[in-house]
Amino acid sequence: MAHLIKLEDCTSRYEHDIQRYASQFTRLKRERWQQMKRDWKTAKEGGAVSGTEQNWLDEAETNFSMTVVWKRLKELFKRQNGNESQLWNTEGIESVYYKHKTFEEIKDMFYDDLFRAQLRWASSSFTHESFFRPQYKYDRTLRCLLRTLPDNYMVLYYPVFMAGKAPIEADVIVISPTEVYVITLLHGQSTSVFETTSSRFWYEYVHGERKKRISPMLALSRMNSIAHNILQGQDTLGRINEVVIAPLAMIDHKAQGTRVKMVDTRNITQWFDTMKKHPSPIKRIQLITAKRFLDYTRTTAFDRLNMEDEEEYRP
Repeated sequence: MAHLIKLEDCTSRYEHDIQRYASQFTRLKRERWQQMKRDWKTAKEGGAVSGTEQNWLDEAETNFSMTVVWKRLKELFKRQNGNESQLWNTEGIESVYYKHKTFEEIKDMFYDDLFRAQLRWASSSFTHESFFRPQYKYDRTLRCLLRTLPDNYMVLYYPVFMAGKAPIEADVIVISPTEVYVITLLHGQSTSVFETTSSRFWYEYVHGERKKRISPMLALSRMNSIAHNILQGQDTLGRINEVVIAPLAMIDHKAQGTRVKMVDTRNITQWFDTMKKHPSPIKRIQLITAKRFLDYTRTTAFDRLNMEDEEEYRP
């Protein structure tokens, strides 16, 4: 699962020590998965699960991830049964929770839990926190990118870069151990067909209608320019690839002489499979490149000590 190192203009753990948190994320993720598998097997065999009341991806905090789930379930059972100790002595709530799950359901639970934890890491540090739009919790494209790409990839999702005092919004930047990908997402319906042109506009054909759409090539060109300016003259990754992704639709690409990779519903699985085959672990030059991008992003955050009273309003 890829690292989400930046989400819009939110503060991020990776901004403070990218090498440490990249390593810690991979280690804690592996330990959590092994623990969940052990607990699942134990519950299936009729044993009692010892419990998971720890914030596995945030060792210094206790208000996130599955901890809240266990606490609320315990409170519910205590109110309904009136005897909490009897419940835990017979069969722990964790055992009940795992016992009737299939292995695939356990995997989905793990990835859902991990995704929520990643959003937490991408919107908070130990001293500051940012608000992010609630729809990111349900963003299928973000989930797909993070879940499908392996641990040696890093993702900036709609970051805001600073050019002097002017903010510049970007789409998606993916950093592999050897290359950088600037990606524009083309959203359409499952019946949409996008016709490419060399002008400022593409055309979307859907439900018998033709709609004019701003060409994603404009956003790609802007991001490519930003990436080159940030990485120029530095000990960073030099190869920048341009990609247009239409996750649900088809792209009728007739333009000649472009090196932009077109990924649509017909070849998106193949594209991800190719990306997943990258054999290299995270490299030092990759970390330098990622940190370089982070250094040029805008961050809007608040002191966590001053946000306690606003907890109920957090998305």
